[in-house]
Amino acid sequence: MFDCAALLYREPRLARAVHTQDASYLDVLHTEGDEWNPTDYAYHLTRRARGLPLWFSLAVHGVQAYTDAIEAGLRLARTTAQLIRDTEHLELLHDPQLSAVCFRRKGWTHDDYYRWSRQLLADQTGFVTPTGWDGETVARFAFLHPGTTMEMVQEILDTMR
Repeated sequence: MFDCAALLYREPRLARAVHTQDASYLDVLHTEGDEWNPTDYAYHLTRRARGLPLWFSLAVHGVQAYTDAIEAGLRLARTTAQLIRDTEHLELLHDPQLSAVCFRRKGWTHDDYYRWSRQLLADQTGFVTPTGWDGETVARFAFLHPGTTMEMVQEILDTMR
């Protein structure tokens, strides 16, 4: 299982005052002055630092890289939704709110969607899993990787003919 978390504080100094733990064996963790130390902002000192991967990635890549990646997924979802609207044998179920796009292939059954999904994976074309919507099995894109292109989406949709 993969997980990641972040805590956003309105008053970081208050959070630091509440969560910082003092003991001789922790002296190595504490810093001088106002230097930022992630262990001072959460209660889980004896647990693994779940927020560390996110913090490290933000420190390395910057906030703008995350902003750009999220915006890319949202644009891709909107563009894909329009492509589905314009394709006769496909039907968009609702406008995407985030980066997920739910749609149906007219005439397909539950088994058709699962057969299609398994074939996409076997051919290493994509990983698109069916989902349920209003008691019906349908298709769903969940755009998470900023490197996903419309050409990739079109290739997948072409397999639904």
